Amino acid sequence: MNNTALALLPLALAYIMFTLGAGLKPSDFKVIANYPKAFFIGLVNQVIFVPLVALAVVLATAPPPAIAFGIMLISFCPGGVTSNMLTYYAKGNVALSVALTGVVSLLSVVTLPILITLAFNHFMQDQAGSISAVKIGVVMFLLTALPVTLGMLARYKFTDFIVRRSGILNGLASIFFVLIVFAAIASNWQLLQSQFTQIGLELIFIIVILFALSMLVSKVFNLSWFDTKTISIETSVQNSTTAITLAPIIMGVSTLPAIALPAALYGVLMYVITLPIIFLIRNKN
Repeated sequence: MNNTALALLPLALAYIMFTLGAGLKPSDFKVIANYPKAFFIGLVNQVIFVPLVALAVVLATAPPPAIAFGIMLISFCPGGVTSNMLTYYAKGNVALSVALTGVVSLLSVVTLPILITLAFNHFMQDQAGSISAVKIGVVMFLLTALPVTLGMLARYKFTDFIVRRSGILNGLASIFFVLIVFAAIASNWQLLQSQFTQIGLELIFIIVILFALSMLVSKVFNLSWFDTKTISIETSVQNSTTAITLAPIIMGVSTLPAIALPAALYGVLMYVITLPIIFLIRNKN
């Protein structure tokens, strides 16, 4: 991947987050008051359970350090517009999904720098150099929180235009997502060929465990099936674009490093795993 294309990655992520914000409106966050228990469970699942499940799988399978850190990196990332779309297809609570995605994306400005620093120090301790939590926090603000906020402002100021053009905006975001995923795969093709089976199985384990765990937790707390489907999808689907974009920034390199590979493969596998599950649960009462 050349330097020009790599430099465009942050802009692509910022645009994707802008489209997320453009799909939000203040009334969307009223769902927090309407479904407080479901929202809190979804928030805890996303921020705490996802990294813990990823850590358990990584410790059990012991992949190479760069791959282990890459898997943890994707687990730290919030969900994106993909989780909202999949929730819609699953006939879930789209308002709850949108609120969770928006809040967790804003919280990631704080959570990601802390978690990334801890994981880097543990899995990449033999890696030359170090990372700055402050720098990552600033980058996260510029690439996620700020674009989301600007998207919400654009929705508020130019409501008719944004609503009419939402299909085009989201379509372009999807194109950027696909290009980013395949760029990361192409940049690490040889490593993928040697590690495909192990990385693939680890990611599949994580996605399936998160689905099952979310269903179980939702049942324990007596959530409706409507909310259970939503929380399961929101917990199991992460924003791989964020992880891929952060990878070269974390490593301080001018190409996509190996730590981006799990996120790239995840960007494909999440559809392979979640779509059949959604097909099974969408009409189930």
